[in-house]
Amino acid sequence: MPQTTPLPASAPHAARLPRVVSWTIAAMLGVHFLQWTLLLPEAVQEFLGFRRGDLDLGRWWSVITYPFVHADVATLLVSVYAIAVFGTRLERAWGARRFLAFGVLASFGGWALHLFIGGDALLLSAAAPAFGVLAAHAMQWDDAEHPLAAGVVMHGRWMVVFIATLILLVGMRQPVGGGGAFLAHLGGIAAAWLFVRATQVTLVEQFREGVSALPDEPPEDQLPRAVPKTLPRSRTRDRDTIDDVVARTNAAASRRTSPSRRRASQEQAAPGEPPSIDAILDKISAEGIERLTDDERRALDEHSRRMRDG
Repeated sequence: MPQTTPLPASAPHAARLPRVVSWTIAAMLGVHFLQWTLLLPEAVQEFLGFRRGDLDLGRWWSVITYPFVHADVATLLVSVYAIAVFGTRLERAWGARRFLAFGVLASFGGWALHLFIGGDALLLSAAAPAFGVLAAHAMQWDDAEHPLAAGVVMHGRWMVVFIATLILLVGMRQPVGGGGAFLAHLGGIAAAWLFVRATQVTLVEQFREGVSALPDEPPEDQLPRAVPKTLPRSRTRDRDTIDDVVARTNAAASRRTSPSRRRASQEQAAPGEPPSIDAILDKISAEGIERLTDDERRALDEHSRRMRDG
């Protein structure tokens, strides 16, 4: 589900770009300045851009450096705009480390797709991480509103579609790495989807654990109260069950004890008569077999012998 938590606009650092976004934009502008002033553009693009077969030649750094070099100013400007506007909110919400990992994964998504559809074209520009930033922003804040000129307000999803379409049209017209090969940058969208979906459950669980660990604070005019300790639910239920069984057993024993004692006393009150079997059994139940007299034991043995003989 999309998150709707607004970004505090009154924060003192709201007008300042976060660390990862600012360093990324500075590197992109610095490389573009070098290739149009001190160095030849073709040399910088060939050295920093990625071409199929670079890994076989040992040019592994081109997998990481291709987003920082651009063939024209238009592609540079639209990519910088997307990362500055939409990436700023993502980094402030996620943190610098997670946003940096996200940017690297989005760049790898464009590189991986270029291996399949790029052919021998040169892979340039930060369009892959820009597409990834736009996709992640749409997944997080789909209903966010973006004020434009003349009081016009555009919803987040349409703003993302507009900027992504602009990057795609401008990038496909660039002289180096344009055309159909530029479509490889769309791999940043797939990488963004995988990243957001893979980390969403972990973040929610961490948030729940953090909230459950915080105790509720009482009002300022109320003193804190001690919370009594309670047994776990399973132990409490087991204790209640045991107490109920013991109570029912004691009640049944008391009901059996009083009549047995009355009958035993009646049998003892009439001397000369042998005790009855019922009275002996009631006495065993109430007092135990060790409380039987010799006459009662003989009567019980004789009754058992008759039962066996049949």
